[in-house]
Formats: sequence, C-alpha cells, structure tokens
Amino acid sequence: MMDKEQRQIVLKRLASSNEGVALKEYFNELIIKLTDSRLYKSDDFEMEGKSALKAVAVLEKILRDLELLKREKKGKGRTQYT
Repeated sequence: MMDKEQRQIVLKRLASSNEGVALKEYFNELIIKLTDSRLYKSDDFEMEGKSALKAVAVLEKILRDLELLKREKKGKGRTQYT
C-alpha cells in the first residue's frame, strides 16, 4: 500500500496521460447513462435514481480531482513591481 504522497504523484502522472484522458471520457459516458431517467422503471425510479445520482457525484469528484492534479501549479512570478 502506498502513502498519500506517492498516490498523488501516480495520479498526477495518470491525469496528464492518454490513459487519464480515456478514463475521463469513460466516466463522462457513465455519468450520462446514470442521469438518463429513461433507463429506470417507474416503480424503482426513486431508489435507483437516488443511488445513480450518488454514483454520479462520486464520479464527478474523481474527475475534478484528476483535473486539479493535471494542472501544473504556477509559482508566484516576479512582476515589475517586486
């Protein structure tokens, strides 16, 4: 098992790779499928719909985290006034 720092390094590498882009596209497809209300039967709509929305929230959080890791952190640059 890896510690948090190692995991962040690996996730940052994943986020900026082709595999990370493919994962993002796959998650977006899943989010679209999960939020399509036509896929649920009317008698199970409330239970399945709520659980699907929770799953979408988890997938969206993963996507946000990967997007944050993907961006390079910009250091404070010097300006003409400093």
